[in-house]
Amino acid sequence: MPDTSIVERIKKLLALATSSNENESTAAAEKASLLLAQYNLSLADLGPNHQEEIDEDSVETTSKFVTWKMMLLSGIAEANGCSAMRNTYNGNMFLVGTSTNLIVCKHLYEYLSSAIEKRAKYRKGNGRGLAYLNAFRVGCATRLRQRLLEQKQEMEKSGIAGSGDAVGTPAIVVRSMFDKNQQAIADYLEGRGVKIRMRTDSQVSSAAGFYSGYEVGDKISLHKQVQAQGDMKQLNECL
Repeated sequence: MPDTSIVERIKKLLALATSSNENESTAAAEKASLLLAQYNLSLADLGPNHQEEIDEDSVETTSKFVTWKMMLLSGIAEANGCSAMRNTYNGNMFLVGTSTNLIVCKHLYEYLSSAIEKRAKYRKGNGRGLAYLNAFRVGCATRLRQRLLEQKQEMEKSGIAGSGDAVGTPAIVVRSMFDKNQQAIADYLEGRGVKIRMRTDSQVSSAAGFYSGYEVGDKISLHKQVQAQGDMKQLNECL
């Protein structure tokens, strides 16, 4: 089994990513992302005996299926070697994957879902009702999901470049890691007798809201960053 201290290191870095010190926050977030990619992807070279065990973790509980939340969570999960599901009996949205990937997926979901809600709240009023705002959230989540999967496809095609003291990871290793993770997740779900039903309905009742959200989703950073005071005006303009 790999050294579990890597998980604790990532946890500490993600905690530092919420620091009020923008330099410390940005550096910690970047280091956590790099550490995850370089360590987790390199596990594919070590064989099945060195793979982290598959586990599951709750993310959020909703009284009904919320399209934009599940769309966002599924995109984050797929881009990071996990699977996202919702229990139809208790409304629990949860992730299945390795412990390291679960940490990063939950962190990304917290950040990106908050970013969507913040921008939806900014547009509330001025005749923009619930239909517009809900469609806005779906549009935003749609584009963020696309971008996350585009990043994954690029990693599978070109690998991960080395940085600092971390060596690069070849594309074939990246693809192997994702394949092994998905097979391990499938075996885990089968062992627990989990029945999966795909849900594809994502109709929206406001085209204007959807396309507005889609455009905004193209501008939201995929990595959490703390803005300096001098950047606040530019941030508001992007809302």
